[in-house]
Amino acid sequence: MIKQLIISNSIKTIRSYYPNYNNEQIERIQYGLESIYLSITKLIVILLMSVLLNIFKETIIVLLLFNLLRTTGFGIHASKSWMCWISSIPTFIGIPLLCKYINIPIYILIGIAILSLLIFVLFAPADTKKRPLIRKKKRIIYKILTVLIGTIYLITIMLIDNTFLKNALSFSMLIEAILICPLTYKLFNMPFNNYKNYKL
Repeated sequence: MIKQLIISNSIKTIRSYYPNYNNEQIERIQYGLESIYLSITKLIVILLMSVLLNIFKETIIVLLLFNLLRTTGFGIHASKSWMCWISSIPTFIGIPLLCKYINIPIYILIGIAILSLLIFVLFAPADTKKRPLIRKKKRIIYKILTVLIGTIYLITIMLIDNTFLKNALSFSMLIEAILICPLTYKLFNMPFNNYKNYKL
């Protein structure tokens, strides 16, 4: 398989340059490489589908708005690559389509944004077992940034007249809120607040 070939060759190259790396360090690098590979291939497929559906610009905007929140808020990751594909493609094709063609009442959009912002205040950033956010200072900074970005999104929704952008901002917040919610972690049987298992 292409994925295994690329990653195994990359690991061999890294081992040759850094022979002192232990198995734990190599596992972390491998996890990172797998994430990068999955993200790139998934993005290519999503963008190709968006071109076919004439929503390329809308998809790019939703991806940018969501990933800005995801960068600081983090959240759950699928445990299997096929699960990531199944969840990501409908989300990042369906949401831009919805945002482009449906006119949602402003009070609903504001309600979604306020609820999402409350979830950011309570639960951001949400880590994973493989990437625990151990440092308290970093968690505080990430929370502040996530809430700040969410607040900017909410204010923008209330001020602008562009229907698509209002929809895109609201749904970007909603997706991130779902991904950091403890109920989502529980639904997929994944541990929440993984940093608590570590002592500094």
